[in-house]
Amino acid sequence: MTACQPFSFIHCADLHLDSPFEGLHALEPQIAAILRDATFKAFGQVIDLAINAKVDFVIIAGDVYDGADRSLRAQLRFRDALRRAVEAGIECLVAHGNHDPLSGWEAALTLPPGVHRFGGQQVEHLIVKRGSEPLAEIYGISYPVREVRDNLASQFQRQPGQSFHIGVLHCNVGGDPHHDNYAPCTLTDLINSGMDYWALGHIHNQKVLRDREPCIIYPGNTQGRNVREAGPRGCYLVRVDENRHLQTEFVATDVVRWYTQEVNIADLNSIDDLLEVLTEILEETRKAADGRAAILRLTLVGRGELHRQLRHLDPDRDLGSRLREGELNRDDFVWVESVQNRTRPPVDIERKRQVQDFIGDFLRAAEALRQDQHPAALLHKLLAARPEHTLIAKYLNKLTQEDWLAMLGDAETLGLDLLLEDQE
Repeated sequence: MTACQPFSFIHCADLHLDSPFEGLHALEPQIAAILRDATFKAFGQVIDLAINAKVDFVIIAGDVYDGADRSLRAQLRFRDALRRAVEAGIECLVAHGNHDPLSGWEAALTLPPGVHRFGGQQVEHLIVKRGSEPLAEIYGISYPVREVRDNLASQFQRQPGQSFHIGVLHCNVGGDPHHDNYAPCTLTDLINSGMDYWALGHIHNQKVLRDREPCIIYPGNTQGRNVREAGPRGCYLVRVDENRHLQTEFVATDVVRWYTQEVNIADLNSIDDLLEVLTEILEETRKAADGRAAILRLTLVGRGELHRQLRHLDPDRDLGSRLREGELNRDDFVWVESVQNRTRPPVDIERKRQVQDFIGDFLRAAEALRQDQHPAALLHKLLAARPEHTLIAKYLNKLTQEDWLAMLGDAETLGLDLLLEDQE
């Protein structure tokens, strides 16, 4: 194998600049404003890393923007960040994905020299150099429209040459069910292309699908935007030595981090006990966030006597508001996004379900819904028949199967509480 010139690069994806963080504005406008700016600051930290590490180029593998009609604010901030990179001698290579296809609206802004945006008609091939010395050959393609169902990976084919070859693609490898199946492909498709490294985007969770020959990586998004994007978010710093051996390092770039925590009430006897535990969790979260701001969702679970007291509270209003006191005055705030009550009464529900009485009938009906082959669809159908459906339809359409099952569990618990109350 012919030796190559050592080099390094940044691989990031799914910036979703100017993402609105839907749902938090009404709760606390100040927090929503911080979050909305977080996507820009996170990408700024990607560029800071590139400059400080003196990398040769930056790859952005799709979904720069959050929508096809990107805001002018997002476009200007993106261009300003790219300009910082190229002024430091760093080339930038940009692919567009399903959220920001080439068909979307853009202002007539001129990108800085040193920035290459891949077209959407065919895979483009270019060579990145240091002076006159070739470093790597880059192949990439953007989405011309939002819904790309073709296997774009099959269009990538290594050109003859001894350089290091990198493919840039926004795609769904192996049909991940949690993401839209755009540009679907298989691991075999990527391996057979002859690339040495695949810089992928689209999946928001950090994943190393293969660590060598070729190395195939999803870096995840650079900033988490909701509770389903919890934990560290960032990019990959990749170093390639003269023998084409790779060293990959995940580097966190998020400025606000999301956390979820379940709290079991089984051994708690009072609201004071519960508040003490929740306050400890809040401080543990602050420490784990390592100086960042954090958003925390707390879910109360378990079966115990405390459930009876919680029934008479609005946990988010009564507990959450207490935990939020003073947090807006801190840079390292931990903002409790919600406190959700999933606790159960201190009874053997499975045993109650077997009893041939009205409570047993109720619990068996709830379990039948839960065990249905398509519980979400069945629950949606039941609610669609209600006169209130027109008022809530737009919210129901956004629910995941997990949300539907949680809502069923809440309804089962509420019904059981009311029926048990009649027996007391």
